Amino acid sequence: MNGVALLRWGTRIAIAAAVVCALAAALLWMVQRPRFDFQRIEVVGQLRHVSRAAIRSAIAGRLRGNFFTMRLAESRAVFESIPWVASVSVRRVWPDRLVVTMVERRAVGVWSDGRVVSDAGQLFDVNPAEAELDGPQVEFSGPPGLAADAVAKLGSLGMALRALPATIAAIDISDRASWSLRTQAGQTLDLGRDDPPGSVEARLNAIVANYPLVVAQLSGPPGHIDARYNNGFAATRP
Repeated sequence: MNGVALLRWGTRIAIAAAVVCALAAALLWMVQRPRFDFQRIEVVGQLRHVSRAAIRSAIAGRLRGNFFTMRLAESRAVFESIPWVASVSVRRVWPDRLVVTMVERRAVGVWSDGRVVSDAGQLFDVNPAEAELDGPQVEFSGPPGLAADAVAKLGSLGMALRALPATIAAIDISDRASWSLRTQAGQTLDLGRDDPPGSVEARLNAIVANYPLVVAQLSGPPGHIDARYNNGFAATRP
């Protein structure tokens, strides 16, 4: 290829690059026009704890971009910063609408440090009084790192107690990982360590199975049951 041909090819490439740059600049200019700004943010979901005021406060000055330029992952993180929000999905709807679908956390109790416990075993900072919208709350105490374990056992332990019938008011886990329950009626049940796994449930099931005999022998329901023994449990009156 001679010099003239090379010059022609170079000219063509330069012209093509200039055209591409011009088109890119025009496209960038177009997508940044105010006509593509979001005019409406629609929040979808069954929300009891998250208010419109909380949403407005969370997003004020933090949502950036328009229909074309907004980074949805960053916007999702903004909405997920609201304490009661468990998960969020964000999508654009042409031409100027942002649809935000929220799933709230469901509170099951309050930890001893004042944080609320979700049904996923997560601790988060909100007003504990707000948790009562989700129903009766269990009082939890113990090392915060065991919150997920406490919530995981809450269902099985509560189900076992229904046969008495009784409901859990509090769960305490000691620093040595020893479990205790308190019922709504004020009874306390010491269930010991969950070693091997499932031991706590097994001891509670043994209490439930023998409960009628215990009531008969004590001439009334026990106030305290200590099941931290290998071959049985001790029960005393209130």
